[in-house]
Amino acid sequence: MSRIILASKSPRRFDLMSLTGLDFEVIVADIDEDQVMAEVINKYHARGIRADMYQIAQEVACAQASAKASAVLQTVEGDDVIVIGSDTVVVTADNILGKPRDEEDARHMLTLLSGMTHRVYTGVSIQGRNKKCTFSSFADVKFHQFDDMQEKMIESYIATGSPMDKAGAYGIQDQGALLIDSISGDYYAVVGLPVARVNRELLTFFAK
Repeated sequence: MSRIILASKSPRRFDLMSLTGLDFEVIVADIDEDQVMAEVINKYHARGIRADMYQIAQEVACAQASAKASAVLQTVEGDDVIVIGSDTVVVTADNILGKPRDEEDARHMLTLLSGMTHRVYTGVSIQGRNKKCTFSSFADVKFHQFDDMQEKMIESYIATGSPMDKAGAYGIQDQGALLIDSISGDYYAVVGLPVARVNRELLTFFAK
């Protein structure tokens, strides 16, 4: 059996990865996510390519997932190693929303998302010594309208501290779920790891 490494400190990804029943370990990747994002955006500008924010966000998610997996793979020994990198990006038609800087930034993001549909991409990169598979999964998430009740929900959620380590300032698997009206697509992409696809790709790796 290969040595499987999850290149993420996210407890949500750890829990989802555990659903596969595979033995794995965690080694946190050390990359500059802002630099990776800038490289993707600059590539479009340099080539004069017109791309909407959804296309850019999808590529950013995959690029950051690949960078995480590659960074960890370079630090471990052995030929029979598989590293899984993952990154989640929240995007509107106009902006990519990262993790909030502070409570006010979280409040701004959650207010902005209220009453609209946004998209969440999770990119995954599975890398071995001589093979690599990178893909993404997404879901469209609609928040409830911003009214007195939504405002109170946002304030209550911010008070928990949970938004601070999450892209878009919310987690669908915690109290952030109370802000959401509907979801279309891969729920687990919003949580942070499209685990069914990951499991199938790993089985393909083992079969080769």
